[in-house]
Amino acid sequence: MMRAIRWIVCSLLIVLAGLGSACSVVALFVHTQVNDTDSYVDTVAPLASEPAVQTAVVDRLTEELTQRLDGFPQLVTRQAERLVREAAQSLVQSDQFATLWTAANRQAHAQLAAMVTGRATDGIVRSDDSGTVTLSLEPVMTELRTNLRDRGFTVVDRLPKLDPQFEILQSDELVRARDLSNTLDRAAVWLPWVSVACAIAAVAVAPRRMRGLSLLGLATAVAMIALLVALAVVRRVYLQNSDIPSSEAAVAVYDALAVSLVSSIRVLLACGVAVAVVGYVAGGSRSATLMRARISQLIPRGSEANSSTHREVPGPPR
Repeated sequence: MMRAIRWIVCSLLIVLAGLGSACSVVALFVHTQVNDTDSYVDTVAPLASEPAVQTAVVDRLTEELTQRLDGFPQLVTRQAERLVREAAQSLVQSDQFATLWTAANRQAHAQLAAMVTGRATDGIVRSDDSGTVTLSLEPVMTELRTNLRDRGFTVVDRLPKLDPQFEILQSDELVRARDLSNTLDRAAVWLPWVSVACAIAAVAVAPRRMRGLSLLGLATAVAMIALLVALAVVRRVYLQNSDIPSSEAAVAVYDALAVSLVSSIRVLLACGVAVAVVGYVAGGSRSATLMRARISQLIPRGSEANSSTHREVPGPPR
């Protein structure tokens, strides 16, 4: 009876540890991306060299400028648009754009953190009630206007200040996810420790500790697989959103933001599988005992084979 109760308690603790590990990964991801500026900048900086993102930025800059140039009838719209696009492409493909992109995102991190927690919706990063998050391209536009002026296109000096927006995310669920983001951010401080405590307690309570350890690793691996499947589903649903201006850029942004989360999940998945295998091999089950016996039988044979190759060969007769 006592043995059955211990297995029930062990099973509950293993389930809690598996669920806690999955929630801890997500909570730490939210906590890191929201509170660590360097981590966020490192995540989004490579997007400056993504062709899809570069194309989307060029399109947005060109659209913003050419719309303003419609008020100048002396300009040939098609030629002006071609000149603006060429200048925008030259800027976006330069190292200067990478610097501007990184600087803008570094300045934007405070506003992005405020957006995620729902405390503010203005600044370089903005969000609205429909769940659209945009990044201001005003610093890039300022540099583009300077480049156009240097090319002799001085009409840009007569234009007002322009602040085009580049869409980072668009999801109707974003507004409703703010409360969850706040909860996960707070849980990142204590949830991993609770998960570890449940894991240790599960192994300690288990009547057979190696079996308990193996089940713990298996539960962790299953939780990580479920999390990867959930992320894949979310990614598919998000990218099917017809309101996204550039699907290629949306893929690049989504994958860049999720790369650290996916990496953490894969590491825990590998650890869970390793723990499950170690617990099984070191356990007292009949199959594990036979496996260890066969392994131990192979080791002496290997040693004998090695020793036989080092036997002395008789030298030539004197």
